[in-house]
Amino acid sequence: MSFEQLSYFAQIVASVGVIVSLIFVGLQIKHNTGALQRNEHNSTMAQWTVIRQAIAGNRDIAELMTAGLNGERALDAADQLRLEQMLAEYAWASFHIWDRTQRGVFPKGTFEMTGWATPVQPAQDGAWRDLVAQRQTYDLHSWVRRGKRGDP
Repeated sequence: MSFEQLSYFAQIVASVGVIVSLIFVGLQIKHNTGALQRNEHNSTMAQWTVIRQAIAGNRDIAELMTAGLNGERALDAADQLRLEQMLAEYAWASFHIWDRTQRGVFPKGTFEMTGWATPVQPAQDGAWRDLVAQRQTYDLHSWVRRGKRGDP
């Protein structure tokens, strides 16, 4: 084997080595992306767990949300504030699911199956509409108000 042939063989081996290392790096990136998506999911579920446990573990909060959203009774200022804070947390957690679904971190339909299921019924009630109308003064980006990603 001549020196020139040996050089060609070394270039072929080096090229195969580069291809194998690129495949390895691609697999590592795919694995790490999956781990990051799982961490995003766990973070979102931790946010939801706090809200769900507050409602499920505290009858007072459950009654407050039921009465407030259904308009069963007039709320005093303290209860109104408590309800608004719970709904703000609920909306913030829902936004995170929606945003992560839009960015492809969560599969399509995740928001509709999880973050949107509970507020659908209260949204039909007058008390919910009144509460949202009171909060229209907040400076939200237009894409948040419209419920879709785009230029603000």
